[in-house]
Amino acid sequence: MSITTAGRSLSANMVTEVSASQLSPILLASFSFSTLVRLWSGYGTITVGAVTYQGIGTLGTISPVEETTDLSARGINFQLSGIPSAYVAIALTENYQGKECSVLFGALDATGAIVASPVTIFAGRMDVMSVNDDGQEASIIMTAENKLVDFRRPREVRYTQEEQENLHPGDLGLEFVTAIQEKQIYWGNAKLAAPVREGGGETEATSYM
Repeated sequence: MSITTAGRSLSANMVTEVSASQLSPILLASFSFSTLVRLWSGYGTITVGAVTYQGIGTLGTISPVEETTDLSARGINFQLSGIPSAYVAIALTENYQGKECSVLFGALDATGAIVASPVTIFAGRMDVMSVNDDGQEASIIMTAENKLVDFRRPREVRYTQEEQENLHPGDLGLEFVTAIQEKQIYWGNAKLAAPVREGGGETEATSYM
């Protein structure tokens, strides 16, 4: 599906650029490790909206980004080779699964400057990562799940005060839920009506209208 027909809003400059006879496309990727990692498919550094991306040139690849009309969750694969040792350390030591990542599509104009504004073509969460190091060169291969996968995950929410506090700190709306679970309820005047007992037995009850 074309990015111009996927319901996204392109800036006027991007529309002009992608409609021109020549196009210099770029990809920018962001990974939400404890130290944010931002990379792009060119050389050197590039700044987009006060955010700096490190160029990896031909040392990285991203699998094709697929889109469907039935909201299927299509993931993608990242592969980085010849990367700095600092990035290898992050991949080996951090709990990265479930952290956000994204890919943006952008373009460079005739002077090599970035055209405003890149558009997000993938937003998801990091899933599985493997590191290959042969002593000469290190490479990282990572799969990422589309955010649409979240719709498949069960939402287990219970009507307890602890759950309510977790969702809305300070809210005491379910404060007495635990106290009423085994509470005996009297119908009418508590002095004149006996409670119904569990297990089928009950005491004689007298009620007055």
